[in-house]
Amino acid sequence: MVAVAAGALVVLPGAPAMAGVPGADLNCTIVVTTNITPGITTTAQTVALYSVGATGTATCTGTIDGATVTGAGSFGIAVVETASCFAISNGLGVFTLTAPTTGGTKTEVGTFQTSGTGGGASFTGDLAGALTAITDPVGDCFNTPTTVATAHIDAHVS
Repeated sequence: MVAVAAGALVVLPGAPAMAGVPGADLNCTIVVTTNITPGITTTAQTVALYSVGATGTATCTGTIDGATVTGAGSFGIAVVETASCFAISNGLGVFTLTAPTTGGTKTEVGTFQTSGTGGGASFTGDLAGALTAITDPVGDCFNTPTTVATAHIDAHVS
């Protein structure tokens, strides 16, 4: 996944050069820890959320390029959005998902948009679904900015 945060560009390893490569038809449960810069507070502001590489886990059923997924894969994410404790808007992001398949290890890269209310987000695009839980936050958002959180996402990847 690629993340833009305070002028930095983070590129995840193993990602093909073209986003939205056709061929994935996956239903996934994803767990990924993200850093959040500058941190989510009660005031809406532009923030960057990003994993440090493809450190998340994607448990998927379905196919990539016609090959059936045979086990859990890795997942990386980066998104820039307007966020506060109460709402998310104008989110644009990228992801990379690498999984073992009957045709060898396959990687899917795509883009998505986010929106929603505090504690809940929806994803549209190549990653389409919903945030189902947030765990292990660093900061409570109201008294201290939330700067790290683990996202639990149920999504279709295409």
